[in-house]
Amino acid sequence: MKSFGLTNIGNYRLKNDDSFYCSDGKKGIYIVADGMGGYRGGEVASRLAVRSALDVMKQRSVLTPALADQVIGLIQEKLRQEIKRNPDLSDMGTTLICCVSDHNDMTCMHIGDSRAYHYSRGRLSQLTEDHTLVNILYKNGVIRKDELKSHPQRNVLMKSITANETVEPDIFSFELGVGEFLLLCSDGLTEQMTRKQLEKFFEEDDEPSVIGEKLVDEALRLGGRDNIAVVVIRG
Repeated sequence: MKSFGLTNIGNYRLKNDDSFYCSDGKKGIYIVADGMGGYRGGEVASRLAVRSALDVMKQRSVLTPALADQVIGLIQEKLRQEIKRNPDLSDMGTTLICCVSDHNDMTCMHIGDSRAYHYSRGRLSQLTEDHTLVNILYKNGVIRKDELKSHPQRNVLMKSITANETVEPDIFSFELGVGEFLLLCSDGLTEQMTRKQLEKFFEEDDEPSVIGEKLVDEALRLGGRDNIAVVVIRG
């Protein structure tokens, strides 16, 4: 495995609510979190989420449903501790996509609208499903696909990690073959580009750092309305 991660505040935001982590080896750990919650809340929440997920997973080789619950529980505990110190952060929360590799076997847990994509055989496929109101409306035929990015409630999350609410993550596994890629990213990237637009960057390069930097540069060029976080992993 070889990975690269970076985050950018974007063109308009005053603070960066996105956090990430990546480390390679026989057991790699890769994380992206996008926080929310008023002044400093999002920044604090995403940072606590990444640290907590890492604390749980760094001693484990496999991400099981029980460990995923342990990750969420620790994040919530850290959020409650922070809110107790600073009640102004009471509405903070975060998305989370966390993937753990055991050689080429990858297992991921997902909550919110940060995404995972798999690039294999010339095609980029979305592995995660957005836990958003607009995605539910689209699946139920209430809105069209071309309305997803412009709908006034496009940022409403149906699942996120907050201090007290019970939440169940999506968990999935797959094999990341040699020369294939896994992309983890916050919605600051996917709000600016379609799947096909993202796909071309994996067609043009095979170096994770080059791909990651080009993705962020393009998102900024196209507007950069939100914070951006990406982690690119090559199998």
